[in-house]
Amino acid sequence: MYQKNISGLYLPLLLAASALPISAMASETEAPDTVTVKTTTDFSTVTNAEGTSRSISSSTEVRMPEKKESWFSKIRATGAIQTEFLIPYNLKGEKTGTANDGFEKDVLNNTYFDLTITAPYISIGGRFQWTKWPLPGYNKDFGGWGVPYIWATGGYKCWQVTVGDFYEQFGSGLILRTYQERSLGVDNAIRGGRVKVNPGSGLHFTALGGKQRRYWEWNSSWLWGADAEWALNETFSNAFGRQYGLSVGFSYVGKHDPDAFYQLDKVPGLDTDHFYNLKFPKAVAAFDGRIKLRAHDFNFLAEYATKNNDPISTNNYTYRRGHVVLLSGTYSKRGFSAMLQAKRSQGMEFRSKSNLEASDISSYVNHMPAFTLTQTYALAAMYPYATQADGEWAFQADVRYNFRKNTPLGGKYGTNVRLSGSYISGLVYNTPEGETLNNRLPGSDNYGSPFWKIGGLYYADANFELNKKLSRKFNFTFYYLFQKYNQTVVEGHGGMVTANIFIGEGQWKIAKKTQLRFEAQYLQTKQDKGDWVAGLVELSLAPHWMITVSDNYNIGEEKNYYEVLGTYALKANRFTFGYGKIKAGYNCSGGVCRWVPQTEGFKVTYNYTF
Repeated sequence: MYQKNISGLYLPLLLAASALPISAMASETEAPDTVTVKTTTDFSTVTNAEGTSRSISSSTEVRMPEKKESWFSKIRATGAIQTEFLIPYNLKGEKTGTANDGFEKDVLNNTYFDLTITAPYISIGGRFQWTKWPLPGYNKDFGGWGVPYIWATGGYKCWQVTVGDFYEQFGSGLILRTYQERSLGVDNAIRGGRVKVNPGSGLHFTALGGKQRRYWEWNSSWLWGADAEWALNETFSNAFGRQYGLSVGFSYVGKHDPDAFYQLDKVPGLDTDHFYNLKFPKAVAAFDGRIKLRAHDFNFLAEYATKNNDPISTNNYTYRRGHVVLLSGTYSKRGFSAMLQAKRSQGMEFRSKSNLEASDISSYVNHMPAFTLTQTYALAAMYPYATQADGEWAFQADVRYNFRKNTPLGGKYGTNVRLSGSYISGLVYNTPEGETLNNRLPGSDNYGSPFWKIGGLYYADANFELNKKLSRKFNFTFYYLFQKYNQTVVEGHGGMVTANIFIGEGQWKIAKKTQLRFEAQYLQTKQDKGDWVAGLVELSLAPHWMITVSDNYNIGEEKNYYEVLGTYALKANRFTFGYGKIKAGYNCSGGVCRWVPQTEGFKVTYNYTF
């Protein structure tokens, strides 16, 4: 009986074993767009010849084609709406309608609507802008409305092609950086074409060409450029490992101005009958080379850029070449980080159109970073530094340390400390005795500058910040800022301003959905407008409401500037409304500044994303 049972089972087992690789092969070769439907059928109990009862079942697999998702079903739309209204009033509470450099309207408004539609292999988008009567302080050419930004991008494998308007940056932006900064009124996008190629691991190539936007027009000059970057640690990953990285890059940007011409003008200091001619170069080229190195917790960057002679009004029509050297090093480890960087620039102001005023910030091709800390507190941001186009030496350092929990300086919740500083000065020029840069002769190479010599102080600061969690519900920040601000260099008047700024900020979590934040600030100076005090109270009632009250008081001139705002958020919608009086001053971002006049009135803003 035992031998009979074994022989009876041997053949079915052999057939089942031989079928296993066939089933595996079938599953591997199955079409990716199919699904398997498995059905099982139970039969009634039967009795075999030996009188033993058993149940018989049958299993059937049916392969049915899977329903493919159509191309149209993969289309997605995203976008955002940003609008801000201001109804200006004067100090007596009467409507002025004249608060905006020639746009005499009772209601001023900046509105932007961005829309992006994406689908497999392609995306398109655009921006509608309404700034016909813009907010105070914008250039008069900023006013207008329409669709100034529209684009289409297609991508396949390692290729990406864009036609229309686009933003681009090569390296650190020393010879090319186009971007949008709405608070400054900057939107210097390029309208044309761009190709990006990634042919292999670690290899990136970009080529572009077009014309640069200036408010509601496009400059007649043509821009073109190319950038190549090679991350050797990605190409040869086995040789470098995870702890090391090395990349090199090279960029080129060219400008061709068909409207370059001979400039006829009078020679300064000579008789009115004497004239001279300036021959503007139609083509200007700029080059950039850089190398990045990473070793364990260290990162280093060395970058050099140069530009051919490019006489413009802001450099007194000099024909001397421009150049900039940038060095940066960082170290980061758990609980500690440090950064040190230096920059020397001279004559690197690069515009797509030469005959523009110095205050026109719309047509810059490149960007010179300011090497100063971006301040967020009101009084700390009162004296922001603007990068000087003629040239400067700039140094910046930053150290952060986190004292761990349950240590003498960390306490129960830990303590974060930050110390940073900047030092920016002018260059030393080889000016003849008794002469200055102000009387240099237009159309010459002007005066050279020894590389290592450092000139007079433009700006310096030292920042100390301590952030401490005192309890589960209360967090406190102490901030101190020392500033030396050459107001004559940056603003054209005033001399050197020395300021000491003390700030205390507290965040108190009153309840699960209620939080109170407050600021107390004091600025001490013997120059400019004297001392200031400022305060802010902000109550958050999650998830919808936030109420903010702030006040800045100038002790020296006894002037008060205040603002009361309410914010309501509902899903992707955010409304802000209130009334305030804002002091005149510079609004800066990344070393680029815009003068904002004093305003007072009702303000309403709305933001929505989808």
